[in-house]
Amino acid sequence: MSSTCCDRKRAHDLASDLSLTEALIREHSEPESFRRGQEYYRGGTVRWITRCGDAIEAEVEGSAPRPYQVRVTFDVAGVTGAYCSCPYDWGGWCKHVVAALLMCLHEPQAIEEREPLETRLAGLSAEQLREVLLRIADTDSQTAAVIERHLEFLAPARPEASDEVAATNKDGRTDGRAVRKAVRGVLHSLDRMRASEAYWHVGSVVDEVREVLWQARERLDAGDGDGALAVLEAVTEAYLADWEWLDDSDGEASGFFEDLACAWMEALLTADLTPAEGNAWEAKLESWADDLEEYGLSETLSIASLAASRRWDNPALQTVLQGMLSDDAGALGALVTEPRQLVMARLNVLERQGRLEEYLRLARVTGQTEAYATMLVRLGRLKEAVDYGREHLETADGALRLAQHLRERGALGEALQMAEHGTLLPGPRAGLAIWLCDLARGMGQTETALRASVLAFRERPELGAYLSARELAGAGWNSLRDQLLADLRAAQAPCPAGHVEVFLHEGLIADAIAAVKGAWDYRLVERVAKAAIETHPNWVIDACRKQAETIMNAGRAELYDAAVRWLGHAREAYRVAGREDDWRVYLQGLVVRHTRKHKLRPMLEALGS
Repeated sequence: MSSTCCDRKRAHDLASDLSLTEALIREHSEPESFRRGQEYYRGGTVRWITRCGDAIEAEVEGSAPRPYQVRVTFDVAGVTGAYCSCPYDWGGWCKHVVAALLMCLHEPQAIEEREPLETRLAGLSAEQLREVLLRIADTDSQTAAVIERHLEFLAPARPEASDEVAATNKDGRTDGRAVRKAVRGVLHSLDRMRASEAYWHVGSVVDEVREVLWQARERLDAGDGDGALAVLEAVTEAYLADWEWLDDSDGEASGFFEDLACAWMEALLTADLTPAEGNAWEAKLESWADDLEEYGLSETLSIASLAASRRWDNPALQTVLQGMLSDDAGALGALVTEPRQLVMARLNVLERQGRLEEYLRLARVTGQTEAYATMLVRLGRLKEAVDYGREHLETADGALRLAQHLRERGALGEALQMAEHGTLLPGPRAGLAIWLCDLARGMGQTETALRASVLAFRERPELGAYLSARELAGAGWNSLRDQLLADLRAAQAPCPAGHVEVFLHEGLIADAIAAVKGAWDYRLVERVAKAAIETHPNWVIDACRKQAETIMNAGRAELYDAAVRWLGHAREAYRVAGREDDWRVYLQGLVVRHTRKHKLRPMLEALGS
């Protein structure tokens, strides 16, 4: 058998091992995303799909000039994550992920096997890598700009200092002017756009500034606290100078200050500062915080200044780190009441420095339950992590995050235990239940998977969870179906989209009509109306006339097309009901009533032809 045939066979086996079903894909995507994903798959937009190690990668054509990149990760129990380069951010998997997974489900023979990119790059020489980068830059101007910005940070330093604190590290490697230039360039990239156009780009601009901020993170990872401080000073000064020109309607521009504050705290706790240097940074941060007071954002950088003033000098903190202090909160004083952001910054620094036992002591004493349990997982103390989580975790979300860490460690049994425990905790549980259902199904734990799918459906009624329960229930489905439908009829929902999906899937038109009574989502009402024409024409007539007349009577010319569409549904319902004469009388009345609306009248007259 040829190598290519072997590769395709392994890919085929992989698709089977993932236990993919349409119900599972539906369960992880919004109804519209699934519908569009089906269209994309059937339209042949998945250009290629490959397996690279423990991941499936695909390229899917979309509305953008360039195809979107999809990546789906998995383990022995199935899918663990799905990512796409598209801007979709409305919950669940996007249509491109759906299309790629439908390809895996229906055409597993199309999956090709490739070595992971890291492995393939490892065999290239420096000259070959340079050639690859230049080719990419030649064909993609955005990528070329990113490469240029990164090169600026690698350029020889031009030492520069502020009045109080040096803007370069002790090696002179950090060029503050290059950092400021990069931030200013990003912030002013919207200058030539109209305000209405620039609004849609604010998020991507802030993300680009985060790329510059990442230079500080890289220095922190290398243990270079002084270099990180130099980058942060330059980023903060440049951002403060111009950020207010960004449209902050969605809080994206102001939200960046939280990222800055976290980085500042970790840098101040990492750098080897004298008391005088710590005081200087504290004063500078407080000054910047004062500049933000009129925007209600002063607290972000004020918390960062605490790291400069407190650092690691608290005697109680030192005692905790040394493992000599009990869990008596009264003896801890200010340490226990420190802002959570500062506590987490301390933990991040301890983790980065490999001081993991000290991390555990501080996390436990300060009540950072998730952080403590997650570190136990990292240290391989799995049973201890599960026992601690069962005793101390208070929400279903917290249990889910710990279960996810356990799964990443390969501890599937412990992950299953933790997730099952989470279903008993307060808080929203639908997300946890869906995750547990997938894991249990992949492990062959059908009863656990079924319980989880039923919980997911009852907490967040959606067709995906309903179909998943049907697949798992087997011979017991008829009885369970009756229970779930009864629950659905009794449930009240301000936006009953999931209810309607299920009722229409089951052909229960009367129930779908009852579900949309008083619903504000006209698209949902229209979907039910189209489905109900043959069985409930009189209801369709009333519902469609109401929608159309609301638009026409208000003279909303931009919505006349929608009004005519509603009337088209009504006309069909009149026909099914045998009331063609009533339709003609009604339509003639509309023409007379709206005769002066020159855009609308010919549209109405066309309905009579």
